[in-house]
Amino acid sequence: MKKNIFLSAAAALCLLMGVSSCDKQQAKQETKDAEPQEEVEATPPSDIFFYTSKHRADKFVPTAEKMGFGSQVQSINTEEFKDNKSIREVWVGPQIKHVANYAFAGCTSLEKVHFQGEMPVINDEAFEGCTALKSLQVDVYTIGLNAFKDCTSLESARFGEHIWWIREGAFANCRKLKSVLMAITMQKLEDGAFEGCTGIEEFSIPNDFKNRMFGLVPSADKWKKIYLLSTEYYAMPKNCTPNKNCTLFVPDAFLAKFQADADWQKFGSIEPLSKSKYFTAEGLLK
Repeated sequence: MKKNIFLSAAAALCLLMGVSSCDKQQAKQETKDAEPQEEVEATPPSDIFFYTSKHRADKFVPTAEKMGFGSQVQSINTEEFKDNKSIREVWVGPQIKHVANYAFAGCTSLEKVHFQGEMPVINDEAFEGCTALKSLQVDVYTIGLNAFKDCTSLESARFGEHIWWIREGAFANCRKLKSVLMAITMQKLEDGAFEGCTGIEEFSIPNDFKNRMFGLVPSADKWKKIYLLSTEYYAMPKNCTPNKNCTLFVPDAFLAKFQADADWQKFGSIEPLSKSKYFTAEGLLK
C-alpha cells in the first residue's frame, strides 16, 4: 500500500519555486482557500530541547516549549509529562513505539504532536485533556481508552495504513472534531469512540463497519463528505440519515450501483473515490 499521504505539501512547495511573484500570491491564496492541510515536519527545529534517558533518571521536569527525545528513549512512560503546562510542541521520533497511560494527560498548552514513524500503541488517557491540541496525524495501530478524550480544540484525526483498533471514548467530547479518516484496514472500532463529537463533517467508513459507522457519528445534518471504503456494493444501512449537502465517495468499481440506488440517491451527489484527495479507486490511501 502506498504511503503518499504526506506528499502534497512537498509537491506544492516544488510548484511554488517555479512561478512568478504574482503567481506565488495567487497560489498562496488558492492554498488558503482549499481544504486545510496537515502540517508535516520531517525533522525537529534547531531550537528544540531533547529529553534523554538521563533526564528521566533524574526525574527532570521539562520547561521548554518544544521537545524531542534522545535516541535511547524508546517509549514514553506512564504520567511522565502529565499536567506539564510548558510544552507546546512534541516530536515523537521513529524509535518510540509506545505512548503509555496518561503520558501527556492534562498538558493544556500542547498544540502540536509530530509523530515521525509508525506508532504501535497510544495507550489509555495518553493525551486526555490536551485542550490546545488542534490536529492528529499518525500511523498508529491501536488507540486506547479515552486516549484523546476532552481534546476540545482537536479538528482533524487522520490515521495511516496500519490503524486497527480504536477503543471506547478515544475521542469523546472532541466537539470541534471535523475530519476523521481511517484506512480500509481498520478492524476494531468500539462504541463510544466518538461520543460527543457533534461537529464531524468528513469521515471514512472502513470495510468492516458499513453497518455500524453511521450510528457512531452523530449530527448527520453536518456531514459534508463521506468515503465508503468497501470491497463490495451494499444497501444503505438503517442507521444512516442521508444529507443533501453531503457528497458520497464510493469505490470506482461500484459507482454505477450506488448511483442507481434510490436510497443512496438521497445524498447530494455520489462520486468515485479516485476523485477524492485521500483514497484510490479501491479505497486505499493515496
